[in-house]
Amino acid sequence: MYSAVSAGVLLLLSVTTPIAAAYTGAEYPTTATWSTGSVVSVNDSGDVVAASLAATNYLGVVTQQIDATTVEVADSGAVSVLVTDAAGEIASGTRLGLSEIAGIAGAWTGGVAIGVAQATPTDWREATLSNQASAKVTTVQVQLLTDGAASDTSAISAFFAAVDRTAAGIAGKPVDTWRVVTALLIGLGGLILSFGLLFVSSRESFFSMGRNPMASRIIMGGLWKIVFLAVGIMLITLAAAYLIVRIG
Repeated sequence: MYSAVSAGVLLLLSVTTPIAAAYTGAEYPTTATWSTGSVVSVNDSGDVVAASLAATNYLGVVTQQIDATTVEVADSGAVSVLVTDAAGEIASGTRLGLSEIAGIAGAWTGGVAIGVAQATPTDWREATLSNQASAKVTTVQVQLLTDGAASDTSAISAFFAAVDRTAAGIAGKPVDTWRVVTALLIGLGGLILSFGLLFVSSRESFFSMGRNPMASRIIMGGLWKIVFLAVGIMLITLAAAYLIVRIG
């Protein structure tokens, strides 16, 4: 596990960080000096620390150090985040999560999902880590996923967090809850209707052929029409669900 000097970025500094377009956050007491864009969590003592893969209480992203004892941390909205490509390439639409470098985000590989990159970084710089190793680091505008930081590990919460992350991955940005729910209902409704139609029609068709074998050709022709209809319904509803998530 690597760690970055106090704020999560070692000697990077002088990276110019764009001002976030809009975000919501809160102020926290701190004894450390933080760089804007650092990814932070809270340790067992309640102190703000640089977040890494081992973090269990992800907090958000540092937006500014107000003074020597106070830091502002955003948990939703659009902010600039320090990222590394150590876990994979980062481009517009890439889901970001915690990385092995404390305080710096990377391509999401599981666990906490921080947000979705809104641009493809180009200004990569070599940063020297506290253990004297080096890493490529830059800043990128990120739309934060508030649900990705949820500490609730129940099956229901995990399911909806996974659905939200999947929708965000498809859309390349966080998706409104009503869009996710609507798309889910339409998609599931289409699948249930299609398979139900196939089950009922095939069952009745085989019963009919058993009672009247001479009409089997006509019955099979009707069954194939139902199959094509069911497949059409499935494709239309899945396409509608995709468009609801992707557009808007």
